Amino acid sequence: MKTVIAALNSKYIHSSLAPWYLKAACEGHRGEIKVLEYTINESMDAILSSMYMEKSDVAAFSCYIWNIEYVLKLAENLKKVSPKVIIVLGGPEVSFNAGHIFSENGFVDYIIKGEGEKPFSMLVKYLCGEWKGELRDIPQLVYRGGEAEAAGKFQGIAGNLDSIPSPYTPEMLSMLENKIVYYESSRGCPFSCSYCLSSVLKGVRYFSMDRVKSDLDKLVGAGVSQVKFIDRTFNSDKDRAKEIFKHIIERFGRREDIVVNFHFEAAADLFDLRMLEILKGAPPGLIQFEIGIQTTNIKTLRAVNRKTDLKRLFENAVELKDMGNIHIHLDLIAGLPHEDMTSFVKSFDAAASLRPHQLQLGFLKLLNGSQLKEQAGEHGYRFRDYPPYEVLYNNYISFDDMLWLKQVEQMVDRYYNAGRFTRSLQYIMENYFDSAFQLYYRLSVFSAGKGYLDRPVPGRMLYTILSEFIASFCGKEDAEVLCQLLKLDFLSSDNSNNLPSGLDRIFEEGFKDRCFEFLRNEDNVKRYLPLFSDLPAKQIFKQVHFEIFSCDLFNNNGSGSFAKSKTVVLFDYKSRDRVTGLYRYAKLASEDFYTEV
Repeated sequence: MKTVIAALNSKYIHSSLAPWYLKAACEGHRGEIKVLEYTINESMDAILSSMYMEKSDVAAFSCYIWNIEYVLKLAENLKKVSPKVIIVLGGPEVSFNAGHIFSENGFVDYIIKGEGEKPFSMLVKYLCGEWKGELRDIPQLVYRGGEAEAAGKFQGIAGNLDSIPSPYTPEMLSMLENKIVYYESSRGCPFSCSYCLSSVLKGVRYFSMDRVKSDLDKLVGAGVSQVKFIDRTFNSDKDRAKEIFKHIIERFGRREDIVVNFHFEAAADLFDLRMLEILKGAPPGLIQFEIGIQTTNIKTLRAVNRKTDLKRLFENAVELKDMGNIHIHLDLIAGLPHEDMTSFVKSFDAAASLRPHQLQLGFLKLLNGSQLKEQAGEHGYRFRDYPPYEVLYNNYISFDDMLWLKQVEQMVDRYYNAGRFTRSLQYIMENYFDSAFQLYYRLSVFSAGKGYLDRPVPGRMLYTILSEFIASFCGKEDAEVLCQLLKLDFLSSDNSNNLPSGLDRIFEEGFKDRCFEFLRNEDNVKRYLPLFSDLPAKQIFKQVHFEIFSCDLFNNNGSGSFAKSKTVVLFDYKSRDRVTGLYRYAKLASEDFYTEV
């Protein structure tokens, strides 16, 4: 018997975890087990053809909100062209509504609810005749036939997680080079946020520390680009989190031949002094945190059963950001109970004041199986009844307001989260707007008026749009300063040396000759470009850039404005900041660049 386990990922660089867990659980069974990985961006015909040509007896699919509609269409077509194939579904998108899935999709034969390793292994044994038991004896298996459709209580099966075979087999590892790989060191969550599926199973179970360390060593050895921990609250067990952080820093942080980072979802209010001290020792870019604020409205936090010490969360988030070695991503959710537009704006401004590297403005999704979906009527929720089940409005926030937030979210994502407008946006915010939300709201209104919303905009054009936006509300002199800041932002993120429209270059006779003269001076190279020591000026020139600015953007004397003074800035295109991804740059002392001052 041949079984294929198909994963439809959201992007090519992602690698799915579930199918490899399932295959590892079936190790030693009769027949062939094969994992097939695709993306939802591939054509239906191509994937259908690929799966059809496998001539499998069983086709299993992992189902999530981003792929469930695609999976159901694909599985239905596969059944049509291969009528004898047995279709098995699993994953969060079918674990809480199996009866509905069966009634609407006659081609589905089996559904596995929740943790799938043991039931899938038993089902494969049953189907190939290796196990002579009854279907009703397979935990969490749902199948057609009267009461059988309600079979299998939803639960976590494995008490000892180490009893689950590792998915990181030589076969899987061979496919992971330069990919993002998901990793779990635990299952479950100690908290019970009502919008989250992690609250369905109470308590947390952990893989042993030896196994975690061994797995991480294998993954880094396989050349992955990122290890993305999917533990719902990674640092809920503080001592355990500290040990894993120390292992990562000591094992992988000191090696120049390793370029990998580790992503964690963490509760910032649970960081203690020792944990912060350990994290200070991490090399830049090795570790990044996604921290859920969600809201600063206390009534809302209580309504969704979310326990958060906001004061400590904000203090620790500031300290983490100020360390300068860790990428910080903050999350907000629009559409939560008791949060109207005024309240959400306060939450947004509070989060933005922390100046994270990324700020995600997300929209509430009423997931199947979540407590909040059961309470939808109580809060007057109206939401899309298809994946991803996003909220349209509720008793507290109107659809009109949600539409405005959608536009603001576009601006935050395009400009703030791009990380390429840092100096410009900060200056605009501090000098022209009372709040961060007001800035992005005004920018969204401007963009809508120009027809820039809801359509792709090339990255270079964003600088032009922002320069037009600046010109719409400030005087000529300050507009020049802002365009100089935009030029600084552009040149620190783009090494093409081709300025976007709206950003002007200052030309000076003999400037190129001065650049070469500067690079021929060994003291200048040692001071500003130590990585280029002993290289000839001509070779260095190809990897750096000199630019003249009309004002000194490195000194505003605390006045909020910059002195109008010709300044030369050197950009090092061989060296990037590993946290921000920006090229390093430095203001050149006049006496170092000009023979005459």
